Amino acid sequence: MSAASSPNTDSWKTGRFLDEDLAERIIDSAKKCGATYAEIRTVSNRNTSISMRDGKVRNAVPGHDVGATLRCLVDGSWGVHSTSDLKAIHSQVESTISMARQVAARRSSGEKPVSLAEVPISTKDVHWRPLKDIRDIDIEDKVAVLSEFDSMIRTDERIVSVNTGFSDEHVQTELVTSEGMNRVWSFQRTCTNAVVTGRDDSQVASYRTRVGGVGGYEAIERVDLDEVARSATESTLRILSAERSPSGRMNLVADPDLTGVYIHEALGHPCEADLVAAGDSCLDGKLGEMIGDPLVTVLDDPTWEGGHGSFPVDDEGLDTASRTLIENGRLVTYLNHRETAAHFDIPTNGAARAQDGLHHPLVRMSNTMIMGGKHEDLDELLEDVQDGVYACGTRGGQVDTGRGSFQFAAQEAWRIRDGELAEPLKDVSVSGMTLSILKNVDGLTKNAVLASPGFCGKGQMVPVGDGGPAMRIRDALVG
Repeated sequence: MSAASSPNTDSWKTGRFLDEDLAERIIDSAKKCGATYAEIRTVSNRNTSISMRDGKVRNAVPGHDVGATLRCLVDGSWGVHSTSDLKAIHSQVESTISMARQVAARRSSGEKPVSLAEVPISTKDVHWRPLKDIRDIDIEDKVAVLSEFDSMIRTDERIVSVNTGFSDEHVQTELVTSEGMNRVWSFQRTCTNAVVTGRDDSQVASYRTRVGGVGGYEAIERVDLDEVARSATESTLRILSAERSPSGRMNLVADPDLTGVYIHEALGHPCEADLVAAGDSCLDGKLGEMIGDPLVTVLDDPTWEGGHGSFPVDDEGLDTASRTLIENGRLVTYLNHRETAAHFDIPTNGAARAQDGLHHPLVRMSNTMIMGGKHEDLDELLEDVQDGVYACGTRGGQVDTGRGSFQFAAQEAWRIRDGELAEPLKDVSVSGMTLSILKNVDGLTKNAVLASPGFCGKGQMVPVGDGGPAMRIRDALVG
């Protein structure tokens, strides 16, 4: 594990977007109107988005978005107002308070009023300073990188279409609360991606790849894009001639990418305390119970260096730290924010995240990982598998957090015969019940790594990371 408790935190020049005196007046006004808690959070996002199709630029757009959200807790209910007009927030305090009172008046007799867990009050600014500030890189240079990436992929006449993209963002958040929290934090995130399509006679196949994470321009420069391109091309062509997947119950070995997607979707979401509180989690009431094989330890770590889901401070102003969700098969905590920590009477762990300044925080994952086991490498993990499937990456899937069921489709796969990889496979899907799969894990390689950067939608879209080691599962349902 390569977690950084604090990436480069030297302060760098940054001005506030919301005047501090105005913020204090807004908070004071909310308190005088009856709020037991009030906060104003402002998010500035300077970004670049570039897309290219078959070597031609479709768009190259720099942007700057600023939004602010006022939250007021009154009579145990929230009133929320969001706007991109920072100067107009002060005029919305009374209507936001009124909104909270109306919500409180409609609360059913069996519904608990909202309360917030106590947290340390901080006024410390945190800035994760990149090695190469994306704001100093010309957009023409970013387009050139994408153009070169496209040409690296296009090395075989069977590659008929290539869509590539580049994105970066400099995110600065400011938070002022009625409890005395007054913080500014910032960081950068940079990624590039490609979707490659191949055709051979009547067969068509596609493959997608994404690299990058938290950091400035160095997040792309440290990646061997030539190797990424070569691998994407080879995978696309291999899928073209691959055999159809077998079906039935068999041994499954998942690569770190598929392992990560599984642990994010099938376990991470049921671990989110707001879903548990809403009765939409298969982990409701299971804190402290053995829910997996003792081999299984799962972390969610917002401080993982370079992780796509990393961030220094959560959107309620709490410094982030690694949190263990499952330890040796036992469920030890839920991901939570202040409201759900109070609801379950558990320690807060800084999992409040909002898509931007116009959304209120929800309980969200960051970088979710199964930790490594005892097998030296993939070859050793395969040795005991006489017949099975090795599946890599994902094309998406479906998860029912309440029932604890899932289905994922792998990007590519191989048949395992007598402990070795044999013929390539395509159209491989894996389905089952989360808790059954966790108990059927019987092998993990030592090295756990973050896989491809991802995004998670839960009413709001946020960047996430996931990964782990290669994972072996008994009696998986493959189709």
